[in-house]
Amino acid sequence: MPEVLTHLLQPGELRGDSKQIYNGLDCCVTFEVHSELQRLFNAESLIYNFERALQGPALEMMMRGFRVDQYERQSGIAALTKSIDKLNNVLQRYAHAVWGKPLNPRSTKQLQEFFYSAMRMPEIWISQKGVRKLSMNRETLEKLEIYFHAMPIVAVILAIRDLSKKREILETEVDADGRMRTSYNIAGTETGRWSSSSNAFGTGTNLQNIPPRLRKIFIADDGWKICGIDLEQAESREIGFLCGVLFGDWSYLDACEGGDLHTTTAKLVWPHLAWTGNRSDDRAIAEQIFYREFSYRDMSKRGGHGTNYYGTPWTMSRHLKVPVGVMVNFQRDYFGAYPCIPRFHRWVAQEIQTKQYLETFFGRGRHFFGRPNDDTTLREAIAYCGQSPTADRLNLAMLNIWKEMGTVVRLTAQVHDAVYFQYRVEDDEAAIIKRALELIQIPMTSPSGRVYTIPGEAKVGWNWGNAHNPSKPLGPNNEFNPNGLTKWKGSDARTRQSGLDRVL
Repeated sequence: MPEVLTHLLQPGELRGDSKQIYNGLDCCVTFEVHSELQRLFNAESLIYNFERALQGPALEMMMRGFRVDQYERQSGIAALTKSIDKLNNVLQRYAHAVWGKPLNPRSTKQLQEFFYSAMRMPEIWISQKGVRKLSMNRETLEKLEIYFHAMPIVAVILAIRDLSKKREILETEVDADGRMRTSYNIAGTETGRWSSSSNAFGTGTNLQNIPPRLRKIFIADDGWKICGIDLEQAESREIGFLCGVLFGDWSYLDACEGGDLHTTTAKLVWPHLAWTGNRSDDRAIAEQIFYREFSYRDMSKRGGHGTNYYGTPWTMSRHLKVPVGVMVNFQRDYFGAYPCIPRFHRWVAQEIQTKQYLETFFGRGRHFFGRPNDDTTLREAIAYCGQSPTADRLNLAMLNIWKEMGTVVRLTAQVHDAVYFQYRVEDDEAAIIKRALELIQIPMTSPSGRVYTIPGEAKVGWNWGNAHNPSKPLGPNNEFNPNGLTKWKGSDARTRQSGLDRVL
């Protein structure tokens, strides 16, 4: 390897090896800056060392990849193409009726002319990074959807776009060995959550963003079975624990640990319903329709999550498609049921305005450089309190599984709050899953002595999709998938269905 004295280089001296010199400088200067920063701190860099340790499992998953079922992949592409063509025929009939020519659902220019000139809809301007512009993104189209004549046309356009994105995922290039690989970025976010993208060779895709209905194309290797473990209500529990430590108010964490958080919340927010005290009966009551297609439990889940993260009634009403007044009343009753949540919001605001810094129980600190009195900065800080410890908790558990169980399991994927691995079908399935569930739990003890952990829920199967429920008729969200993941209840009597069995 040639030795280059970069400190003696003069402008214009770089020739054929300029890229090599540039890459070398990029690495060396980064290391020099790191060494200098290390001198400024007395304490050991805990998070830095932790993320370095995570390179082991990350690289293993990146190199192994996920096996792809080519039959399911091509079947999915064909089915999506058929649906897109059908929707496009409907769209073109609308377009010819309005302005007598075809309409491209992906052309911003054509859509602007169609809605603003031909249909004479009021122009909708949005702000992106401080620049006002006419756009035809999803947000704009959803605003146009409130107009009666535009509603069916917008619905078709959004459906075509959604299905096209799914088809693009299935059409992503697969490596020659029949596996799809991703590139995990361990330090790509400020919260500690991993991000992913196509791999270094330009194939693969973001495996963390695969819609549930497309996951069945990813299958276990021959002689292996997949197990996925996700953390139950992780972000909500993290906020509940923080409220307990800060204020001695454990009501929200008690609701999380009491079984069904969203039904419990519905009981507190709507006490006038005929609650029985029986868990299954109360769950059925909570599933009753509250507004449009939303049940009381849906509102508790979606509204509660958004409220925890400082969502305003106006913003949440726009996302949930409910009137602002509904969200105003919900948040009033929600804060009445859990007064620790608005108190938590005020505490975060005070920390940001006085210190502009937060540190989680895992020791991950973050400086917030936005304006301290800006709601955007406050929302980032509030979300950090739930998302960051969830990410570190999962990654620490995954690291423990990789270190202790690396000879019996193969890590396959990490998806924000869940980890997936394979194990041999002839091994002791129950013992493997039991030990993995034990390693998922990272106990913490509050100053008052309360021990807190987040349990994991395991699912097993031979592909990444959810198994169909034999007791229910097949529908658009319950497709036939005998090899899919099903909840682990101590055993799984199923056997892997072959390709011929699946086709028949």
